[in-house]
Amino acid sequence: MDRLIAIGDIHGCLHTLKELLKSVDYSSQTDTLVFVGDYIDRGANSCETVAFLRKLQQQVGKDNCICLRGNHEQMAIDAFTSGDNSLWFYNGGYSTVCSYDRNGVDIESDIGWFKTLPLVYDTPEIIFCHAGLSKPLLKDNTAHDLIWERNWIRHNDHRPREKQVIFGHTPSRTGAAYTVATGDICIDSACVYGGKLCALAINEDGNSKLFYADKSEEDDENLQGIS
Repeated sequence: MDRLIAIGDIHGCLHTLKELLKSVDYSSQTDTLVFVGDYIDRGANSCETVAFLRKLQQQVGKDNCICLRGNHEQMAIDAFTSGDNSLWFYNGGYSTVCSYDRNGVDIESDIGWFKTLPLVYDTPEIIFCHAGLSKPLLKDNTAHDLIWERNWIRHNDHRPREKQVIFGHTPSRTGAAYTVATGDICIDSACVYGGKLCALAINEDGNSKLFYADKSEEDDENLQGIS
């Protein structure tokens, strides 16, 4: 059965991602992957994570491996556009620069890829984006809403969205995916903070199942001296 498999915020935890793909029994022949953004920053292996995702897209096609833009990719773009990396480094960007330096890769080659990443993957039944919908209708949400905003969660907004929304961005405190007041599902289970990496596998019949991978010790190996 064909599946849509949505995967939460990776943040440089490549080894954990590989374990999660094994756990879901990912098949490039029948499954479509939807990554909801935040591939870089805070974790040890940001460069390697981006390389893995780009290679996967090349192998299976962008229609079968959808990579959405998160606020951390946007911060990297903004840092290179403005020349000011203070906000990015405050939010874990220094670990990304270290990862690229360690691998001898010029990060600017991936900044261009970040710019191409869509903000939304809109299917007939489900909307996927990084931060969720701040407003009930997709068309009323700005780019900032889609990749940054989380006040609607804090304010317990319960207005139903036009479709089911699957998103990341606001990490779980329990290490598990959670449902917000709108009925939508956040799949950021705080992997980089020592939680788990989450995948939500949705079958053609609409039934779904959550999968998790504990953060791999290998994703902490290169973090010495990184704040």
